[in-house]
Amino acid sequence: MGTRASFWVGNPQELDKREWLGCVAWDGYPEGIGGIEQVNNEAQFRKLVETLSSRKDFSRPDKGWPFPWANNIFLTDYTYAFFDGKLQMACFHRGFMSLEEYEKENQSEETKPDTLPDNVPAPKPYNPKQPDSIIVVTKK
Repeated sequence: MGTRASFWVGNPQELDKREWLGCVAWDGYPEGIGGIEQVNNEAQFRKLVETLSSRKDFSRPDKGWPFPWANNIFLTDYTYAFFDGKLQMACFHRGFMSLEEYEKENQSEETKPDTLPDNVPAPKPYNPKQPDSIIVVTKK
């Protein structure tokens, strides 16, 4: 199963101010996104995501949300957002932090508590035809 990530300009919790740039379905952890540690401004972040858009697992916003959790964007493994003048990331609901804070937390036994809300909707409805969408199968 892939490590998914979404990319935003603006705080993803601010529905009227956020801009969703896209998602990847594989290698969404920081080490899997080459150059992310060098992002210092919004233009660099946008350029990085544009580079990612050539990947086969990249989902474009015009096609719809690629994951079945459209009512809770923070169920995506990693959320990267450029807001308040800096790149921030969240791993599930653990709250936004810098890449440096994330690295320190991963080297520690301690983890941040879940602080992000569990009802932040995706900007578009779920579209199972996006690259590597998850299909939920249930037994009757």
